[in-house]
Amino acid sequence: MTSNRDYETAVKGLNSLQTNASILDAIRKSGNLLNLKSMPEMQTFVNRMGYQVSDLDKLNVIHVAGTKGKGSTSALCESILRQLRVSEGQTSRPLKTGLYTSPHLLEVRERLRINGAPMSKELFAKYFFEVWDRLEATKPETIDEDHPDKPTYFRFLTLMAFHAFLAEKVDVVILEVGVGGTYDSTNVIEKPVVCGITSLGLDHVAVLGKTLSSIAWHKGGIMKPGVPVFVSQQEEEALTALRSRAEELKPSKYVEVKPSEYKVDGSIGLPGAHQRLNAALASALCTEWADQQRSKGIAVEVSQDSIAVGLKNARWPGRGQRFVGEDYPSLTWYLDGAHTRESMQVCADWFKEEMDGLERREPRALIFNCTNGRDGLVLLKSLSDLHKSTVPFSHVVFCSNDIYAEAEKQTTDTMNYTVSKDPDLSVQKQLAAAWETLCGASESSTSQPTVEVLPTIQEAVESIANRFRGNSEGRGRVLVTGSLYLVGGVLRVLKAEVS
Repeated sequence: MTSNRDYETAVKGLNSLQTNASILDAIRKSGNLLNLKSMPEMQTFVNRMGYQVSDLDKLNVIHVAGTKGKGSTSALCESILRQLRVSEGQTSRPLKTGLYTSPHLLEVRERLRINGAPMSKELFAKYFFEVWDRLEATKPETIDEDHPDKPTYFRFLTLMAFHAFLAEKVDVVILEVGVGGTYDSTNVIEKPVVCGITSLGLDHVAVLGKTLSSIAWHKGGIMKPGVPVFVSQQEEEALTALRSRAEELKPSKYVEVKPSEYKVDGSIGLPGAHQRLNAALASALCTEWADQQRSKGIAVEVSQDSIAVGLKNARWPGRGQRFVGEDYPSLTWYLDGAHTRESMQVCADWFKEEMDGLERREPRALIFNCTNGRDGLVLLKSLSDLHKSTVPFSHVVFCSNDIYAEAEKQTTDTMNYTVSKDPDLSVQKQLAAAWETLCGASESSTSQPTVEVLPTIQEAVESIANRFRGNSEGRGRVLVTGSLYLVGGVLRVLKAEVS
C-alpha cells in the first residue's frame, strides 16, 4: 500500500476488501458451509491483531440484532448512555460511548462513533492502518480460501471498531449486528453485558431463510450463556423461535419487553409512533447495563430523567429525517431507509402524519429504489395505498443507487463494488411496472402521477426540482425511501454534511 496514510487512502484500501456480493452468493450455494467458518476466521483475525477474544469483554458491549429498528435502537441506547455519569471517588464524569453501526450514508467513518460523533478522518486513518499493518505482519504462509490474509470489508471494519474502541478506552460499546446474528462478525464477542433483539421481519431471505422462525434462529444466535437478553414485541412465530433459542443458549434471563412497563412519556428525537417500541427496548437495555456495572462495583446511575433526556436528544440520520438543501431551499426532503414490508408501512404512516400536519397543501413526489431480490409489489403496497388515499404523489421516480453519471464525481466513500451494474435498469423498470399494477388501473388519467425511470440519483433529484419549479413558489415535499444507499445518495447530491 502507498506510503500516503490519509483518510482517502484508508478508504481505498478498505474498498479493496469489498467482496460481500460474491460471498453472499457463495454462502447460498454452499449450504451455509462458509457461514460455519465465519466465527473461527474472526477469532483468528482477532488473535492476529494481538488480542485474545476475551479482551473484547473490556468493551462492556450492548449487542443489538433485529430486522427493523436495530439501528434506531442502537442510536437511542447511545444517546441515553451519554446522559449517565460514573462516579470516581469524589468526582464524576460522563460515560464515554462507542457506537458501531452499518451502513453509512455519506462517509464510512459514520459507522464508528465516539460520544455520538463520527470518528474524525485522522483517527479513522490511524486505526485503519494500525489494523492493516498488524494483519500484513501476520500473513499466513499459504494464502487461500481457508487462510485469507485479510478479512472482507464488514469484518475488517468490525475488527477496526474493536481496536479503536479499546484504544480510546470507551466505557461502553453499542454494537449493531450487520446481517443475521449467529454468523455475523460482531458475534465473535463472547461476553457482552446485555443483548437486545428488535422487531423481526422478512429480509436477507437468501441468507437467513424465508420464514420468520428461520430468521429468528439467526438473530437469536447473539444470546450468550449467563448474559441477559431483552426482546421487542414480535409476531408469535418469531417469539416461539426466540424462546427456543433462549432454552438452547441459556441467557441469564430472557425478557420480552412490553412498552407499557417502560414508560416512554416524553418526546423521542426519532420520529414515528414505532419508535416507542425501540425506545422501550433501549430503556430496558440501558437500565440493565447500568445494573450490571453496579454489580461489579462501578458507580453508574440511571434515572427516568436521564432516560427521558437521552430519548429526546437522540438523532439518527436517514431514518425519518427531514432535510432542506441549500440548492433547493423551497423543497423539503423526507428521507427514510425503510426496506422491508413492515418498515415501509411505518414510513408511509410517518409521511402521512407529516403531510397531515401541514397548514397548506403542496405537491408531493416520491423517489424509490430497492436492491435486487426484494419484492417491489410488496414494498410499494404501503406507498401506493398512501397515494390512493389522502397523500397523492404528482411525480414518482424509480432510479438506481448510482449517485452520478460521471465517474469523476464519485468519492471513495461512495464506491460500491459489491453490486453488479445494470445499464438496462431492469430492477427500476420492474418497480415502475409494480407501481402501475398497484395503482395505475384505479386512477383517472388526470390523477395519475408522472412516472419516470432514471439511471442516477442526481437525475432523479434534478427531475423533481425542475417539475416543482413550475408551481407557485416552487415548493414541494419529496419522500425518499426503499434503500439506505438511496437515502445516502440523495443526501450527497443535496450537499448534506456528515452528522
